[in-house]
Amino acid sequence: MTKRVLLCADGQSLANPVLLGLSDERLDSIPWLACVSSAESCRRTARAISSLEELWVVSCDDMDSINVAAALKRDDPERRVYLVSFGNNGSLASRAAAAKLDGVLNELLFAKRYEQVKRACGVQRKASSLQSGEEFSGQRAEGVKGKSCFQGECGAFPERVAAGPKTPREPLPKSGISAKEPRATTIAVVSGTGGSGKSTVAAVLSLLSRNAGLSTAVLDADLQFGDMDYLLGLQEPVRIEDVAEDGERLQSIAGQGSMERPALVAAPRRIETAEVVVSEIPTILETLRSMFDVVVVNTGAFWSDSQAMVLESADSVVFVMDARPSSLRATAHAMELCVRLGVATTGFTFVVNKHEKTSLLSAVDVACALHGAKAFEAPYGGRDVDELLGAGYPEELLASKNPFVEAMADLLEGLLPGKKREAVEKERSAKKRKPFFLRGGRS
Repeated sequence: MTKRVLLCADGQSLANPVLLGLSDERLDSIPWLACVSSAESCRRTARAISSLEELWVVSCDDMDSINVAAALKRDDPERRVYLVSFGNNGSLASRAAAAKLDGVLNELLFAKRYEQVKRACGVQRKASSLQSGEEFSGQRAEGVKGKSCFQGECGAFPERVAAGPKTPREPLPKSGISAKEPRATTIAVVSGTGGSGKSTVAAVLSLLSRNAGLSTAVLDADLQFGDMDYLLGLQEPVRIEDVAEDGERLQSIAGQGSMERPALVAAPRRIETAEVVVSEIPTILETLRSMFDVVVVNTGAFWSDSQAMVLESADSVVFVMDARPSSLRATAHAMELCVRLGVATTGFTFVVNKHEKTSLLSAVDVACALHGAKAFEAPYGGRDVDELLGAGYPEELLASKNPFVEAMADLLEGLLPGKKREAVEKERSAKKRKPFFLRGGRS
């Protein structure tokens, strides 16, 4: 039987399939599966066997699995390449998407995919009935986009296969798993100290995103002292504990992200609820990512598992500090924690908030202290920022020429990709063409 799938896994896992969640399989005796354990043998085998339709990369003896998978995709972009990861790693998913892989499979999805392919390859045992034109008793397989080693023989599996000299085979069914980024761009806003203005940054970023016409949601993951509902002027919002009790409540906010203000999943009503709902954050965040263009996540100053969950899933991380040296020291400590947790920090943007000419800390100081990190200064916006947000008038704040708001718009442009960034730029250009009126009608 022709090899149709290549599996790359370390030698120990290939010898003990139970480590891959395939306890009843003998991988070395499966006719449709080619197994390798090193990066070079993986690429060499992929080039040598033209009949391979899918490549599964679980692990490797001598190279990081994501690098192996990326190399295989570069070698043949039209072959389906899946990365298999048994851990919850948001940064790995982002790297897989950047490498244009076809999907990331967790342990459950990998086992399901294995069984799907196993059933599809079992079609060959019915070759005689297929040649005679008998209708295939299984489900019809979907057509495979792009090049397939079976394209030109059978393409998508038809309802009936005409008799002929060749024995047609069913193409491997599409998995339905995609490594493409979810619809939303997720921006996490974190801080190492309280009072840095983190929540204000998160609120204004979400307001600017919504003002640019992007459907926007906010997840207030400051589980103990979150007040995004207050800053955004939203009355009786859906809260995290509401969603934990009834998942359908999350669907009720879908239309809110297209209104004047962002949709919001607010922090718990009671502090003691924080420990109960923290495990719900990944699920809530993943659902919001599928519903909106932009999701802004506000976090607490106290670092815990919730921060790690959010950082793993975020596309961009805004690390807010104020202009005090003590805030920089706290930031450095938080970065050390990220390194110990294995959280990638290369994409972090550090914001020196409430910056003034006389401030002791500048973006240059931060960049030097954090070994060349990307740093950004957000000027102090004065009392208007707190007063207008606190009074429930965020639209007036956005309409002003407040230097803090302008700085946040610059920051947002740098965080959003492609057309989303263009939407923010377009909104800012339109705003500059309009006359500016102060509150009370004075010009």
